[in-house]
Amino acid sequence: MKTVKFYTIFRHPNLSQICFALLLAYCFPLAAQVNIFTGETVRQMQLEAGWYNSINLDLTYRTGNTDLLTSRTRFRSDYLSKTYHGFIFGSLQQGRKSGAFFINQGMAHARIIRNLTQHVLFESFVQKQFNESILLSDRNLVGGGIRFDLHPSNFKFNIYLGIGAMSEHERINDKDGGEITTRIIRSTNYINWTGQLDERITTSATGYYQVNTQRLRDYRVLFEGSLTFRLTTKLAFPLRVNFRYDNEPPTGIRKHDVEIFNGLGYTF
Repeated sequence: MKTVKFYTIFRHPNLSQICFALLLAYCFPLAAQVNIFTGETVRQMQLEAGWYNSINLDLTYRTGNTDLLTSRTRFRSDYLSKTYHGFIFGSLQQGRKSGAFFINQGMAHARIIRNLTQHVLFESFVQKQFNESILLSDRNLVGGGIRFDLHPSNFKFNIYLGIGAMSEHERINDKDGGEITTRIIRSTNYINWTGQLDERITTSATGYYQVNTQRLRDYRVLFEGSLTFRLTTKLAFPLRVNFRYDNEPPTGIRKHDVEIFNGLGYTF
């Protein structure tokens, strides 16, 4: 089995790079959580004004008794100014075994954040997502809310609390009910913690609680955690964990999923 991963960051792109960023975000919708607020976002918020872009790729290939190929592509483009922070994030995760998909999920997410005060920020977002593993053919989100900076003065330790709402339009291929389309309003809330443990180790954790405002039994709990060890100024070893709990999943789908990712990251 062979695993390959590369990670690159570049600043101040020209027009062709910007168009390429938007194209990737459209083509690579992601297999991840419903909102995107992680330690990566917090780190980007602390950078100087300008464009910042990154690409991340994982590949695993195995041949012999079983032909297996899995890939995970992540792309992110951020723009920062004194007042605004906007970013586009996209990813695609696929897995094939003997030529057939056993993993096929993705998402594209765009978000704008505006500073209202030193401690309060407003954010709005749109998202498109699919995940065949949980029978989700299509999910479209539009929402926004308020983010509170609970520890703004210490850059090595940050806590954020977010409260908001989103319109959710889903199409699910239920095993018993066939194709089901829903349009609901969900309350979306999160708490984020990021820390710089020392010069080489950073950690981040974000927990989400998203509930149907008309049906309280219909809720999701999501968790994203990461621990990154910086080996050199350019080389890092990241470990990521995603947990998802859906209290009312489609027929035949388990209520919870856990994903663990690790590899090497190279910055240049």
